[in-house]
Amino acid sequence: MTLKFRSPTDEPLHIALTSGHTAVVTPEGVELEPMFRREAIARGALAGDEAPSIQGATPQFDRKQVITDAINAMMDGDDEEDFNADGKPALRRLSARVGFQVDREEADAIFEELAKAGSQG
Repeated sequence: MTLKFRSPTDEPLHIALTSGHTAVVTPEGVELEPMFRREAIARGALAGDEAPSIQGATPQFDRKQVITDAINAMMDGDDEEDFNADGKPALRRLSARVGFQVDREEADAIFEELAKAGSQG
């Protein structure tokens, strides 16, 4: 079964999975196979009959907040494998928790913000 997704802006969204599969989500809409759906939503694509967003409006999906919540949950947990030897979140574990690929720079920036907020509070 396929589901139609649209780019929330006038620009197409390029989706690349770690498996090497790629897709492009156009403003007009395209049908996506299930393997692309989670990453498409993470990048702000509109699914189904959602109304197109207004130019400049923020997408409904807040990627940073999802990653922040996942890192907080990892820090509250007892699983030492959630973190690397340097104390930073393990990317594979973090990506599995959020359901989409998180890169090192993005994870580190959010982790540093959380560490600063924790040390101040």
